[in-house]
Amino acid sequence: MKNNTTDTKKPSRQEKVQALSEDLEKSIHEFMNGEKYMTFLSSMSKFHTYSLNNQLLIARQRPGATCCASYTTWNRLNRQVRKGESGIKIFCPAPYKSTVLRDAKDPATGKPCLLPDGSHKKEAVERIIPYFKVGYVFDISQTDGEALPEIANELTGDLDSSQKELKDALLKICPVPVTFQPIKGEAHGFYRRDTKEIVVDSTLSEKQSLKTLIHEMGHAMLHSTDIPDAPRDVSTREVQAESVAYVVCKYFGLDTSDYSFGYIAGWSSGRETKELKASLETIREASNSMIDQASAVLEKARAAKQPLEQTVKAVQGRCM
Repeated sequence: MKNNTTDTKKPSRQEKVQALSEDLEKSIHEFMNGEKYMTFLSSMSKFHTYSLNNQLLIARQRPGATCCASYTTWNRLNRQVRKGESGIKIFCPAPYKSTVLRDAKDPATGKPCLLPDGSHKKEAVERIIPYFKVGYVFDISQTDGEALPEIANELTGDLDSSQKELKDALLKICPVPVTFQPIKGEAHGFYRRDTKEIVVDSTLSEKQSLKTLIHEMGHAMLHSTDIPDAPRDVSTREVQAESVAYVVCKYFGLDTSDYSFGYIAGWSSGRETKELKASLETIREASNSMIDQASAVLEKARAAKQPLEQTVKAVQGRCM
């Protein structure tokens, strides 16, 4: 008798990662054309871009500063600088106009225009004279009021048992030492390229901590100083690491899109997300490698648990 049923082949691990990375590219493009991202860009456009000198001045006076603006800008954003807060000094451009006289020239010939007495005709010309004055800005931590729109929402909640097992497996395969400790400032974690170690903020939620761990492992795998062709620009490195974190988490059942999409969009240089497009193969290879290694550890641990569980059941059966 002929079997009319068609066997459906399950996609391989590599095929699943391929599909997830392609879905990521499509999702990021849709996100960057959505209302949430547009609102964020509109808000950020109100902030001034500071020169390198001013960035250094801000860092020296207030090392933890993350988002600075003038008093009036904070007011326009419905935030108020708290009473008693000291402003951060920066150099503000304040050019002024100056009128000077110069010899007039014939626009057609370029020759000097002469008066009847033979002297040169003069004309008044305005010049912009560069000048800087000291101004003051305030960090967002010095203000109160309406929250600024965010594009990367921090993950909340605890891990389930399988996700905790995944975290243990990742710590076993991580190519560099990992430390969990409080981190000052906005960073959730970091990979030290010089000493080759990972630090994750111990105050994060369990889900955010797992995602951050994978992000930093992505840096360790792809951006070590031992890798000669590792991207030099920070944007590409951050897009690669967060994309790996998204794919690996998604494969194991943890959806990080609320955080990852905004993070990747924030580091991309434009709507074309060139950093992501150029890195898809690198992201797939790194994700595959991490998933394969973690899966091997998980399968070994589960295989070791089965004989123990069978022994416990046998003992319980004899005791009944």
